[in-house]
Amino acid sequence: MKFKKLFFSVFILLVILINFEHAHSSESLLLNSLVDEALKNNPQIQAAKYRYEAAKARVKLLRTLSDPKFEYEYDKITAGMDNLMNNNTKPMRTFAISQEFPFPSKLFLRKQAAQKEANAYEQEYKETERKVIKDVKDAYFQLFLNDNKIRLTQENLNLLLQFIEITNKKYSVNKASQQDSLKAQVEHSKLSNQLVLLEQEKKIARSMLNSLLNRSQEEDIGNIEEASNKVLELDEQVILKSAKESRPELKSFQEMVRKSEIDYSLSKQEYLPDFMIKYKRESNSNPGSWAAMLGVTVPLWFWEKQDSFVKEAQANVGVVKAEYQAQENMVLFEVRSSYARFDAAKKLVKIYETGVLPQAQAALDTARRGYETDLLSFLDLLDSVRTLREFQMEYFESLANLEIALADLERSVGIGLSEVKK
Repeated sequence: MKFKKLFFSVFILLVILINFEHAHSSESLLLNSLVDEALKNNPQIQAAKYRYEAAKARVKLLRTLSDPKFEYEYDKITAGMDNLMNNNTKPMRTFAISQEFPFPSKLFLRKQAAQKEANAYEQEYKETERKVIKDVKDAYFQLFLNDNKIRLTQENLNLLLQFIEITNKKYSVNKASQQDSLKAQVEHSKLSNQLVLLEQEKKIARSMLNSLLNRSQEEDIGNIEEASNKVLELDEQVILKSAKESRPELKSFQEMVRKSEIDYSLSKQEYLPDFMIKYKRESNSNPGSWAAMLGVTVPLWFWEKQDSFVKEAQANVGVVKAEYQAQENMVLFEVRSSYARFDAAKKLVKIYETGVLPQAQAALDTARRGYETDLLSFLDLLDSVRTLREFQMEYFESLANLEIALADLERSVGIGLSEVKK
């Protein structure tokens, strides 16, 4: 008998643990599935991907030679020449094919520059993905905040209905004034109006999330649950280092710096000649005879043309390097700002959970008992209700701000925070 009781207890415990883990995993599965859907369907990501693919295709274009030229020439001998040659002249037909060749190093550098540009577009594509992930999480936790505000408002409405019932009973036996009953009714109406506004805000947040997912505006999202990032420990210096190494936007600027340096080297190649080879044959020439030609460009006006190319390319190197430094400074600022918001929200959540909310709930319970026993006025009771409601709202705002700051921090770093090397 004892063995059966023990077995039954263990079975119940396992069921509870499985349900607990399922509840927490379902929340992460929902958010992860929304992120995956956005990565697959978001138009901004698709546009960035197509830009990258176009730049990648341009690499092959710039590493190939220009098209060869085929020439055909028809020369009809004039009537006077024909008479001079006793009508033995024939029209002259000439066939030729030519190919232009840039100086070998030019073709190599052009390919390198195009590859660096394609790499930059690839990093912009990844940066767009990180931004969309952050926007999805922002909208998700805005919905989380709206849902909890709506739930709290409904709970407070039910609580006020109980107080209205108590007040009406006390009024019926002359232990409360009609003014108390009216105040409770007014407070109930105010909360009802707030509920309407909160429902409207929820529709806006849901519409934003559906837009990011490329869904219909009115499509249901599902049950929004709280995440579990309150216990996440992060080191600011480690995150700053990871941002400098991993942020796709910075990598994109680094690729553009390398491209500008290659363009500078390529501009110096303009002082070097290009070549042209031509093969030619006439229809009325002796069998087996042919002609060939080799042409070379001469950069004769280099002090006007090539010098300007070099100066422009050199200036562009300075521009891109300065833009990279400015962007790096902005990224580090974003990381510090997001980390400060995350740290502050995390501390606020702990303060509300361990101190403010339990104390406010205890104050309300005391005020309710005091009002029921005529030790406190209705205004004291109403003030306790408002205080608890405000603290509860602030608590869920802190939870949402915690997750939003964390999503922004993740975007600023450029990789998932679980991937940051300690």
